[in-house]
Amino acid sequence: MRLPDMPTRVPSVITVSTFDGRKLLVVMTILAVALTVESSIGYIADFLPEQLASIGSIATFIGIFAVSMVTQYFILAFVDYNNKSHKVRTRLLHTIHKIVTIIQYLLAGIILLVIIQILLAQQYNSILLELAISISYGLWIVMFSLLAKAFFSWYRSKKNLMILIFALSMIAYVVNGSLGLYNQLDELSKRNLVIKIGDVAVFSESPSSVDTVYQIASSVSYVLTWIASVMLLRPYIEKFGKVRFWIMMGAPMIYYLIEFPLFSLGFFTPSEDSNAMTNILIFSLSAVFAGILFGVAFLSIARTLKFGTAARNYMIIAAYGFVLFYIAGSAWTSQAAYPPYGLISVSFTGLSCYLIYNGLYFSAVSISQDMTLRQSIKKSVMEQSKLLHNIGTAEMENEIQKQLLPAARKVSESMSDKTGIETSMDENDIKSYMQVVLKELRKKPNL
Repeated sequence: MRLPDMPTRVPSVITVSTFDGRKLLVVMTILAVALTVESSIGYIADFLPEQLASIGSIATFIGIFAVSMVTQYFILAFVDYNNKSHKVRTRLLHTIHKIVTIIQYLLAGIILLVIIQILLAQQYNSILLELAISISYGLWIVMFSLLAKAFFSWYRSKKNLMILIFALSMIAYVVNGSLGLYNQLDELSKRNLVIKIGDVAVFSESPSSVDTVYQIASSVSYVLTWIASVMLLRPYIEKFGKVRFWIMMGAPMIYYLIEFPLFSLGFFTPSEDSNAMTNILIFSLSAVFAGILFGVAFLSIARTLKFGTAARNYMIIAAYGFVLFYIAGSAWTSQAAYPPYGLISVSFTGLSCYLIYNGLYFSAVSISQDMTLRQSIKKSVMEQSKLLHNIGTAEMENEIQKQLLPAARKVSESMSDKTGIETSMDENDIKSYMQVVLKELRKKPNL
């Protein structure tokens, strides 16, 4: 099936050159802040029943919804344009993008229906919350299942430890999402069918065994993702700088090692004292900070890469995906507040997983292809230099370049045909790497 041609008129706001810079950062920052505020209010909803039911609170909820819908449109448009601009030929990816788009607007319709019920009848049906949670977490589970399947398939052919760790982390995320879905639906089943103005949000006070497994799966997925991310980004350590690299990658793990005993083991947990609301807010923001640190690490490495390359653009998508995932994934709406703060954030759970699927897999593919191409170039340069060592240095370099460029292009095209994504190395990059290899060879007296 032939993909449709790109439209002749593309709005400037969704071009890669525009969105890959400040405008994309602004859009994602606005969305991240809006969702953080919305999810945080949801966590303390039981402390503020009267304030939440006020006209100002309802207007704020509607305003956050409007902001989220506008930013969602631009994010989906950017990802779609990015796939087409890099000529991704994976039919499944284009199908998934269409499905995700439909699902996100379906979720928007559900939230809009909740808002209409609140404005017209001062109540809403909790079934709408169950529907939104089921769709969002269902997309979470499907996206990470597909990503796990892709990584396992890739591992069987590559036998790469990094790919195996990513695959295992995706399995942990699937378990995490499945248990999260169960928890939220189970809690919602205990709420009234109709949530009216004046109803107080209710949180479960007794953690179950499912909650424990949920926390364990969350911890495992976080640690495995961190390890695999370090391995994925390590090829760029020289370009980024060793000290800066380990600061950027170490910060998320150091934060987690501090956060885990403080919150997860009960050293600093929400309590019933006068500071309970503050403690709950700090607790709810811990996952947000973790996501931001993860995202900043990916984003910082991406900005060291050549502008417009597949590796850079997909790494940026993965970065924003992790930020949104930890914000949306930590949100809770089963407390059934009035209005249902947390619902908008939960509705972005599936989209954030799609961004991780889209960005993480294809940035890994692109980086892997670059590494494979470099190995191929290095091997060929060494073989050719041995054959041509009797002729002059300049002539030898010209001859090697003349013979290897077509071969390198052929290897690059072969990998692109297999994976559906082009390598980020262009002809100038290939020539530059040849010079690096030749420089190394000149230092060896026997060559």
